Amino acid sequence: MPGQARLPSRWQRLCGVLLLGLLWLCVWPALGLPTKPLDGYFKEVWTTRDGLPHNLIHAIAQTPDGYLWFASWEGVVRYNGIDFRLFDQHAVPELRDSGVQVLRLARDGSLLLGTAGGGVVRYRAGRWSVWPGAEAMPQEQVIDLVEGREGELWVGTHSKGVLRIDSSGAITSFDVDAGLPSSAVLKMLQAPDGTVWVATTGGLARYSGGRFVAQGAAQGLPPGQAFCVIAGPDGRIHVGMEQGVWRQEGERFAPLALDMPPSNVTRMHMEADGTLWLGTVTGLYRHSPRYGLERIGTANGLPNEQISALWQDRENSLWVGTNGGLLRLRDAPFTTFGVQDGLPNAYVRSVLTDRSGTLWVATSDGLGWLRDGRFGAAGSGDGLPGESLLSLARARAGGIWVGSYSHGVVRWDGRVRRHLDSRSGLIGNQVRAVLETADGTLWVGTSRGLSRVDARGVRHYTVAQGMPNDFIVALHEDHHGVLWVGTSNGLARIEGEQVRAYPLDDFAATNVFGLHETDDGTLWLATNQGVIRRRGEDMRLIGVKQGLPVAKIFQVVEDGEGGFWLTSNRGMLRVARRDLDAVADGLQSDMEVEWFNEGDGLVSAQNNGNSGPAAWRAADGKLWFATAGGLAMTEPGRIHELTRIPPPVVIEEVRVDDRPVPLQAELRLPPGTRKLELHFAGLSYQIPKKIRYRYRLDGFDSDWVERGALRFAQFTNLAPGDYVFRVSAAHPSGGRDGEEVRIAVHIEPRLMQRLDFQLGLGVLALLALYGFYRWRVHALQVAKRQLVAQVEERTHDLRVQSEAFERQAREDALTGLMNRRAFDEALAREFASAMRDDTPLTLVIADLDHFKRINDAYSHIAGDAALRAVADTIRAHAGKRVPAARWGGEEFALLFPGLAREDVLANCERLRQAVAAIDTSGFAPGFSMSISMGVAERVGLTYHEKLINRADALLYEAKRGGRNRVCG
Repeated sequence: MPGQARLPSRWQRLCGVLLLGLLWLCVWPALGLPTKPLDGYFKEVWTTRDGLPHNLIHAIAQTPDGYLWFASWEGVVRYNGIDFRLFDQHAVPELRDSGVQVLRLARDGSLLLGTAGGGVVRYRAGRWSVWPGAEAMPQEQVIDLVEGREGELWVGTHSKGVLRIDSSGAITSFDVDAGLPSSAVLKMLQAPDGTVWVATTGGLARYSGGRFVAQGAAQGLPPGQAFCVIAGPDGRIHVGMEQGVWRQEGERFAPLALDMPPSNVTRMHMEADGTLWLGTVTGLYRHSPRYGLERIGTANGLPNEQISALWQDRENSLWVGTNGGLLRLRDAPFTTFGVQDGLPNAYVRSVLTDRSGTLWVATSDGLGWLRDGRFGAAGSGDGLPGESLLSLARARAGGIWVGSYSHGVVRWDGRVRRHLDSRSGLIGNQVRAVLETADGTLWVGTSRGLSRVDARGVRHYTVAQGMPNDFIVALHEDHHGVLWVGTSNGLARIEGEQVRAYPLDDFAATNVFGLHETDDGTLWLATNQGVIRRRGEDMRLIGVKQGLPVAKIFQVVEDGEGGFWLTSNRGMLRVARRDLDAVADGLQSDMEVEWFNEGDGLVSAQNNGNSGPAAWRAADGKLWFATAGGLAMTEPGRIHELTRIPPPVVIEEVRVDDRPVPLQAELRLPPGTRKLELHFAGLSYQIPKKIRYRYRLDGFDSDWVERGALRFAQFTNLAPGDYVFRVSAAHPSGGRDGEEVRIAVHIEPRLMQRLDFQLGLGVLALLALYGFYRWRVHALQVAKRQLVAQVEERTHDLRVQSEAFERQAREDALTGLMNRRAFDEALAREFASAMRDDTPLTLVIADLDHFKRINDAYSHIAGDAALRAVADTIRAHAGKRVPAARWGGEEFALLFPGLAREDVLANCERLRQAVAAIDTSGFAPGFSMSISMGVAERVGLTYHEKLINRADALLYEAKRGGRNRVCG
């Protein structure tokens, strides 16, 4: 059974898990969600499309090892942040029914489950068992479970009241006759003082003196159903009713607040500060001291408005089970602000702060600003150009300069103070960069050139004056007063009246989107090929080949903690400045890059560029980014705070010779074991896909093996002996001093591998060898001359036959391409190499469209000619480095190792066009050939068979999409 395995005993392992849970609880408050409006939390939704077996989540729990568990009609699901694993009635025979209704944590850390078919099951240390005495329970739906202080178990049922199973297994029933307001239980609670409370369809009751005592009007409760009951941080009982929440006040209950939801409160969760989360049949509500009552419904992210479960995990995320899927609310590294926060438009082009600290935001439909925690907006009604605003710059006279798409540039401080356009002498009206230098000169970069505005008038700089291009994108004044200009075709420097162009042809770079100067005077260029460092007259490129995941970089911003933030169309990248310098200087070959996208709180990972500044660091350290989905913000310290504690790690599965084996503290493997594979997972849910792993096999590895995000280790042909496998996990840029998981491995030797057997065998072999030597010397002398002649003759014959057989075994006879067998070997070999070196690998499966028509209309001879023509075309376009094969029938396969996805798609498009251009007049006059292709990347796959499945699915998608296309 997958679970956690270590060398110590079971009890030691359990204690370690519990201590780890306590550690997480200790740091929990430090990782708590900051106070913000309810709609400001990052929302994520999971449904059956994402791996859940059913969309209705009845209950949620987190076990001490860190796993999250979700109860559904189709079983209980264990979640590690990446994968859902289902345990249903087939996988767990102890379950009476796959419909799991209840999840509760026992005091010993085990997980208790109640099902729709009755019975109680316990999961502990990878083992399932029926709760002692629960075998005799009636076939009645279990609604809730409570473990008593004396080892008894209280079971709330759908129609038979409450059952108490004592430590001996004896069952006692409590129904209406025993004081319950109703035999239909909805929720249960054991209060801090040990009292058992039961919420039923008839109201609330508490256990006292061997029976239940109903709580009604005499205690201040209204009539009607009591849906749920919890204890607050101070121990007071809170009851969710049909029209709000009632709180215990001494011996009575009183309404918690007047602003309660106008619907049934079916689930509750209370935080330490009194913030109350309320699950209802009309959505999720939060009642907090600061914001009062707030609501989330389907209109703003909730998959379904009927709430069935609430759970706050150890990282302080709130998980919400609904009738239509699972929702998580959490604090994310990034917060995105949009129209709902007061911006005029969510498409942000530029951002900066002025000298007063006001944050200005240029959008595609007006200007926004943030001052004293509130956003404001202005547009054409305030005198600004009524169009997309492209660029911003500080104005020495106060306010800011705002560049527009077709109306030049204005100085604005609440109203327009000055307006410059082509009528004022500017060379163009599309202003993508603007800068006022220290001497008061205004530089305006347009799509038609650069204009300098000063007391002497306006002067223009274009290609005619030495500029590399007229399309101006970025401007920067360095600490010497020199102006640097980024254009769509290189870099320029203007000092005094001298213009010097710096083409970037050596780096295949054209666009210079952004310019950043560090404190040592180094200039960093954000270009379409990566980042270029200019130090003195020396320029070095740090691009995809040097470790950046994307080539096109729009802006470079320092965060004050030694990190550079690089914006791109695919999210934000954070790289240590020392790593960039080391790579540029050739001192290291790659670097660690943190990559942030939609999973980190961004509404859109598309950062905007080609105008600017597109990113800004404010005086308080906050980093602001212009994106296509709003204004994104992060604080570097906040990112590290979310991930400073290394996640707990578990070994989930061990496979020996491709067969799963039970997890144990020590694995004893039989002689002849060929392959050992271990799968593991770090149990953090903040950024699970970015958790980094390392392992080592003591006795085999001399040092730790860094695995990046890969969650498995594989060893083949290990020698017999004793080993210890160790694995740990860490967040990006986080510490590695978290828990390390170990498992001992012992491989038995074969008889022939035992030392005593080998010594005896060696003595016998020496004696036999001596006798054989004496006989063999004589025989060789006699046969020498005959053998020499025979060998020469046979060698020639065998060489000819071998070459023929090799071609037949590995080559398709019709097309001359590789056959399926040879290609499968190449695919397995290249996949293993790509996994080992973490390099790109792309598989393409292609199929001739309507091939049957050639055979039917022109003959199979014509069909063979068509296949040969396509094969010749593939050979001409693929080249020698790309394995190509006839996959079967009219299908072909190509393998692109080490090539970026964009290049593969481009190659496939050229091949598709070439096939369409094949002259068929010689074998099928009038027939036009076309081909459909499915292009699949290796990313996220651990077996090459899955790569084939992915490519095949994409091929069918291309077919369904109309054929004659590339789908990837």
